[in-house]
Amino acid sequence: MIDFSIGRVAAAYSSNGLSAALPAAPVAAPAVAMPPDGSFGAFVDDQVARAVETVQRSERVSLAAVAGHASAQDVVHSVIAAEMTIQTVVAIRDKMVQAYQEIMRMPI
Repeated sequence: MIDFSIGRVAAAYSSNGLSAALPAAPVAAPAVAMPPDGSFGAFVDDQVARAVETVQRSERVSLAAVAGHASAQDVVHSVIAAEMTIQTVVAIRDKMVQAYQEIMRMPI
């Protein structure tokens, strides 16, 4: 689950140039456990499944708000979680493409 403590939100704002609005606080890295079999592939599969579930949860909360069953705070919380998840997935994808391109440029 994604940690949305005040420190993490403040750090996100400061990285976007909005640090005057919120003071930055030290942020502890969230604990990510390796899957039981301990393989990297299973770890990646688990993280992708979590990312998809986060986005789907955001969609469900947004639809519940349209129906009048969720508060605005719940919608904002879930949309921010989905946005951070998508930004993380895109950043990882970009790094993977960059690594692939670097490998392809290596002489044989």
